[in-house]
Amino acid sequence: MLVGSDQRLYDQFIEIDEDKKGYVSRTELQKILQAHLNSEFTSNQVEVLYTEFDKNDDGKIDFQELKVMVTFLKGETKRKKSRQSSILIDDLRGFSLDLITGPDAGAAYGGPTGLALSVALNNAVKKSKKQSQDLLKSIIKSIMPIKDILCIQDDVIEIEDDATGGADDMHASMMLDFDDLLGGDDSFLSAFSDTDDDFNPMDPDFAPAFPASDMRCLALVSHNGMKKTMREFVLANKNLLKKFRLTGTNSTMTMLQEVFKDEPPGTVVYGPRCASGPLGGDAELVAHMVQGKIGGIIFFQDPMDAHPHRVDIDCLVRQALVYNIILAETPSSGLMVVQCLRQALIGKGRPELIPSFFFSLQSPTVEDYKARQKAVVQSHAKP
Repeated sequence: MLVGSDQRLYDQFIEIDEDKKGYVSRTELQKILQAHLNSEFTSNQVEVLYTEFDKNDDGKIDFQELKVMVTFLKGETKRKKSRQSSILIDDLRGFSLDLITGPDAGAAYGGPTGLALSVALNNAVKKSKKQSQDLLKSIIKSIMPIKDILCIQDDVIEIEDDATGGADDMHASMMLDFDDLLGGDDSFLSAFSDTDDDFNPMDPDFAPAFPASDMRCLALVSHNGMKKTMREFVLANKNLLKKFRLTGTNSTMTMLQEVFKDEPPGTVVYGPRCASGPLGGDAELVAHMVQGKIGGIIFFQDPMDAHPHRVDIDCLVRQALVYNIILAETPSSGLMVVQCLRQALIGKGRPELIPSFFFSLQSPTVEDYKARQKAVVQSHAKP
């Protein structure tokens, strides 16, 4: 629910967005800023704001983006009004002349008030950039133990233009440079410097609410190109995964037994060991699923290679849909699933998060299919 100035801003947004397109153009943004902040903005300034606060890079400013923009601007303009007669040198450091120049800058921007507004705008943009960078750094620090599993890409990289000698920003596939992003800041690792090398803050050990014997199996499967990733995934989540009965195809089961070889005997429970995927392992997993022995599957598929057992893969995925079990097919979805599994087992447990590990389920469409099949059988029955 919106209140106060947020509600007024929303009302202005709705009023100016007459054709209900869900965003404001640059001209419309200029009108809103003038009405809401009681300040004149040049087209150059609006362009800078439009570019900076279009956070999803869709070339539009929606209400949520507008709200963030106004929050930054209001904070800066209030600060500047209290110091309007004396703009400090620190305010001008890194100041962009683009914010106060241009054909439509006008005489109103020649005096101290105009300069103060431009400095405020410049600071708002800088703070927005810093906030975005700080957020990225915070997220990167929190996922450092699994960064190799995710293969995080640098969204925008600079490409040299041979024709012009300049450089263009474009989207391309290139691994993110963590050292560059973090600026050499590795202080966050100091908390772990005196701990065991295997310590992973994302995977604390705990006593599970339900024993593995009371739950259906968790199947782990990976294509050849994803074997290394699956191993890293298991190592990053070993304290959680050993709380389940683990099953999978041949190479994955071999890897699991190697990873857990130092665990006390009997503490890691294994389900049925299936053959290699192309030799029928995926089909075996389907059979176990149909028989109610599997509650979830983490299946890292290789999207860059052809697979001779494609039909078996499709059957496995389809039957997971039919029997409504938990299924993750990428490292990122796998990480999301293990967080859910962890929450389901910690403390008193939350079995409602993982019902397929306790009950036989099915897709909501199955009953309708059964009714249609029954009608087909009856239509062929002898009178």
